[in-house]
Amino acid sequence: MRTLWLIILCILNILSIFHFVQKLRLIYPLLLLLLASYSRIHAQADSTVVKNDTLDYYEMSLEQLLNLKSHGVPTELEKLINSLISVASKKPLNVRESPSIVSLITEEEIKKSGARDLIDVLRLVPGIDFGSDVEGVVGIGMRGNWAHEGKVLVLLDGQEMNEILFACNMFGNHYPIEQIKKIEVIRGPGSAIYGGYAEYGVINIITRQAEDINGVTVSGTYGQMEKDFGRRNVNLMMGKKIGDFSFSLSGMMGQGQRSDQTYRDFNDSSYSMAGNSALNPKYFNAALAYKGLSFRVIGDFLQTTMRNGYGNVIRDGTQVESFNSVFSELKYIYKVNSKLTITPRINYKTQTPWLAPAYDNREPYNKTATRTTGNITASYNVNRYVNIVFGSELYRDVAVDHTDSSYFLNKKQTISFYNYAFFAQGLIKTRLVNFIVGARFDKHNAYGQAFVPRVGLTKKYNRFHFKALYSSAFRAPAIENINAADSNGIKPELTQVMEIELGYQLTHKSIFTVNVYDIETKDPIIYYTSLDSSNTDLYKNFGHAGTQGIEAEYRIKDKWGHFTINYAFYSAANKQKVDLYKTENSASLLGFSNHRLNLNAGWNITKKLSFNTTASFYGARWAVTSLDSAGKSVQELLAPQILLNCFLRYMPVKGLSIGVGVYDILNQKFKLVQPYDGGSPPLPAQSRELVFRLQYDLNFKKKQN
Repeated sequence: MRTLWLIILCILNILSIFHFVQKLRLIYPLLLLLLASYSRIHAQADSTVVKNDTLDYYEMSLEQLLNLKSHGVPTELEKLINSLISVASKKPLNVRESPSIVSLITEEEIKKSGARDLIDVLRLVPGIDFGSDVEGVVGIGMRGNWAHEGKVLVLLDGQEMNEILFACNMFGNHYPIEQIKKIEVIRGPGSAIYGGYAEYGVINIITRQAEDINGVTVSGTYGQMEKDFGRRNVNLMMGKKIGDFSFSLSGMMGQGQRSDQTYRDFNDSSYSMAGNSALNPKYFNAALAYKGLSFRVIGDFLQTTMRNGYGNVIRDGTQVESFNSVFSELKYIYKVNSKLTITPRINYKTQTPWLAPAYDNREPYNKTATRTTGNITASYNVNRYVNIVFGSELYRDVAVDHTDSSYFLNKKQTISFYNYAFFAQGLIKTRLVNFIVGARFDKHNAYGQAFVPRVGLTKKYNRFHFKALYSSAFRAPAIENINAADSNGIKPELTQVMEIELGYQLTHKSIFTVNVYDIETKDPIIYYTSLDSSNTDLYKNFGHAGTQGIEAEYRIKDKWGHFTINYAFYSAANKQKVDLYKTENSASLLGFSNHRLNLNAGWNITKKLSFNTTASFYGARWAVTSLDSAGKSVQELLAPQILLNCFLRYMPVKGLSIGVGVYDILNQKFKLVQPYDGGSPPLPAQSRELVFRLQYDLNFKKKQN
């Protein structure tokens, strides 16, 4: 234990030094020094030396790879940690050298865990948690910060899933978990690459493509809670690659429920959420590709029901609310030569989120927003060690209010905005360090401009790797943030994040990583409701916010199975805080536990049978649980809880898998806390749920003779 604390102390000291260097602007001469020394370093290095136990296949020349006839096959862990990802840099790098704190979740891990939806998967990632918003909606938190509105970007096959009226994402029986190939998670800023919705993180979901499906896959899931069904979903996928042409089509349809528990508001009114908290998805994803040209269209239609409104039980009964989106993309990857690739693309999305009728004297909400985006990105490999990525982007937003009595700030029922951006990134790989520098400039016609640079130093030395990262990020005001701004107007919130990660591959089958971070947000965009009877939605830039903390993970992965345990801690003690997020403890913020511990372990009992268990330990959480006689919020510290799950998967014949699992085995009857003082009590989640899953893959591959 003493050794562990010494390691943590050393890391914190390194972070403080890095912070000091950045504040004094000494980082810039350092970068110039690295650039100047680049040629000398490579002139002195022997590029043909390859140690037998420290191979990095992605660093090697073709000649070196051809000389590896006698080298052993990499372990399951090494296949994972050497996987190439581009979510953090646009240039493919392995996980250990990518310029962000990254978690990679594979298809195998998702299937064996039996995860019911994205909440089950992402809850096991250090630093990620979930909280409740208004009208039964559940959103995401990142490293103790409420990130629901536009602070975490969700990509699905390259499409921005955030709706553009409020920039939110809706979680819970939503995206098709059975169709996912892998998930890349940036636990940190991504604005320099992805713009104004990637301030605190990026979740990049990649589904199975034509070559992965190569046939037809059908699956069904049924879940039973204590008092009612939890979910009943069906999935269909088909796809085939024929020479240079490929096609795929996938779909999902189902019914689900947020909970079967009882919701009780601050006025002691209550209702059973069974039958009143529907989560009913309809989804399709179609893609065509020929050589470098590709076209994709995604339809995402989620219908929900709710009675909790803005905290008080709705007197008018259960209300239907819908979140509807259609996304399309036309893209061409043009390889000019072996060094230069140019990728133009056009994206169009139309969305009608938060569609709800009038209830309890609240106006109906019926607005549609569209975004048309043109983007051109170029990647130039100067040589094996230097890469430059640069490009520009232009988008136009148009919103239409379909309610006769409602208008935008221009006093019309239609409003439009536009934004243009330029971005660039340079990557230099040396024997000493990988150096990444980049920046993005955005200019919006309504709220002005934002400039966000990033600098990263990464490297893997044999079994050890490190990352030292500094990034600026911004949260772009969405259409309704601009429209509902108070008298002070609205502007982008700006964030500075410093991160250091250290990792050591203990054996060929196990690795330990630890990272520390410091997040400082200026002028955060905060949602609140007016104090009068109208409950008007308003937005304002409030002061400062942020957190600092540490995340650690130990992972074993081999043919017998896997074992992962991670720990996440955040503190707001040394940060200024927004009043709506404050608790009675200076280190805590509403809704999110300072201490989280996750376990994910699986065993391949036989080639056909596997058993997996996951557990999430939540330390105490602060929540608003009542109002006093004067109508002021009363906070309470909720007791620690453990969410324990297990899943058994059996494959009796090739292509067929049968699974059964139990979630919340201890029946903790978990509650999702509203991470701001918005007048809502904690939202009950599912009770213990028994889940059955059946999947069959019909593969078109020809048998080998």
